Amino acid sequence: MKRGRKSSNNTFTENGKKIWKCGKYKRLSKEDGHDVSYSIENQDAILDYYLSQHPEIQVVGDYQDDGRTGTDSDREDFQRLLSDIYAKKINCVIVKDLSRLSRNDYECGHYLEYVFVSLDVRFISVELPALDSYLRPEEISSIATKMQSYMNDQHCYQTSIKIRSVLDMKRSQGQFIGAFAPYGYLKDPNDYHKLIVNPETAPVVQDIFRWYVYEGMNKNAIAKKLIDLGIPSPTAYKQQLGLNYHNPHAQTGKVYWSDRTIVNMLKNPTYLGHMVQGRHQVKSYKVHTIVPIPEEDWFWVENTHEAIIDQETYERAQELLERNVRTSPKAKTVYLFSGFLRCGDCKRGMTRRTSKGYTYYSCKTYIMKNRGLCTSHTIRDELVEQVVFETVKKQIALCETLAQIIDEINQAPVVRNQSTRIEKQLKTKEQELHKVTNLCDSLYIDWKSGDLTREEYHRMKAKFEEQAEEIRQTIANLQEEQTFVSNGITSDDPYLQTFLKYKNIDHLERGIVVALIKQINIYEGKQIDVEFNFADQHQRILDFIEANHPKLSVVRTEAV
Repeated sequence: MKRGRKSSNNTFTENGKKIWKCGKYKRLSKEDGHDVSYSIENQDAILDYYLSQHPEIQVVGDYQDDGRTGTDSDREDFQRLLSDIYAKKINCVIVKDLSRLSRNDYECGHYLEYVFVSLDVRFISVELPALDSYLRPEEISSIATKMQSYMNDQHCYQTSIKIRSVLDMKRSQGQFIGAFAPYGYLKDPNDYHKLIVNPETAPVVQDIFRWYVYEGMNKNAIAKKLIDLGIPSPTAYKQQLGLNYHNPHAQTGKVYWSDRTIVNMLKNPTYLGHMVQGRHQVKSYKVHTIVPIPEEDWFWVENTHEAIIDQETYERAQELLERNVRTSPKAKTVYLFSGFLRCGDCKRGMTRRTSKGYTYYSCKTYIMKNRGLCTSHTIRDELVEQVVFETVKKQIALCETLAQIIDEINQAPVVRNQSTRIEKQLKTKEQELHKVTNLCDSLYIDWKSGDLTREEYHRMKAKFEEQAEEIRQTIANLQEEQTFVSNGITSDDPYLQTFLKYKNIDHLERGIVVALIKQINIYEGKQIDVEFNFADQHQRILDFIEANHPKLSVVRTEAV
């Protein structure tokens, strides 16, 4: 019986002759387009035909990566091939052409000229170019081989540019280009570039926003509740539908809801009915690390599909995510005023403490920084709740009064939809702009006459131009506000209705605080100042009332 021997340098011999233990490697990816010659079947046929002409080569392993790019070597079967090479199971690699090994010029050269050489591995490329590192070793480092490797690399580069250009065009038109619809939506079966509401998962999205914004549940509690209810996470749901979805952040095995998932959903503007894409991208066609993109570079197209969450709820969620919201140690909800209390003097948050069965709030600067920087502003929790509750009820009563006055005004034969306050402010700002513009123009004369140096001229010019731009922006805002007022105001104003729906409250809840209050300022001497949401809308209503009923201008002071 013939006996074979394997040397320590990965060379097999039999009766003094070399034996080639070969691994067939095939690869196909999207970058190869629809070229039939690159199909796995065709690659197999070409390799098998070549091997049939070379009986000295024995196939001991079959490796293929279907749907994997050639721009990096992080491919499952390619890594298995390398492992078998290092384990000295094979000493020959055969591919259809050089691009199957790699489309990365650097990596291709690394394997051909270093890895395979150092491990005594015979490399065969049947075509483009035809190579055999054992029979014709000089061709491995030839200019023709290097040029082909470079062309393979450039093919990926050009394909990447073309694909990105097409995708950006579709993003700019509001077409959905993702492989999977966001949780809560489905791809429209009649047009995969459009989203439609998923009746099965959209209610879950609405529950998450309601629990977080209006019921005060923290993110961890929401995740636990969804798990307890047996609701599959977005990843698990896609997998249940049979979609080939892979989440790199998910643990192996069963995938559960997490804080990260909840936060990502709460921050997703897609639920407003807007197509927002291009928030992340890979670094390059070779480095596939995903990096975030600045918000100003996102592709944002409004009103492309049905909204699941209303604008007010979404904005409240963003405000709460930015606040320092603490969770009760033994509860699933946040404290009633978490994220809303501020020291009226240093403007930092108030810290919550418990002592002898009582709960207090104190200035965070005084407690944690330096007692010389601020005073304690200590106040009992129940006093804050009592004062805020009474203030909220007064504001609700005021809104009810305002609504009645607006109804009376709108029944009059003539209604003045102009704001004297805005008109005065506009006139003042236009005068300021004229003055700053003249000063800026006169600088050039001062420079030429020698009254200013060149450096002084440019510095002062930049300062005046910055002031002018700020004034122009203020004027634009006032004009927009004037346009809003000119359209008239009714008692159905969203500001009034938001407060009026709570007119029968008998206690404070987290949802009421979030919906109505912007901030609660605590001053020394237990003085509490409540800043309500909709301050601009409130001012517009007062302007409207004063313009049509000057004797009721006293209402302005009652709104404090």
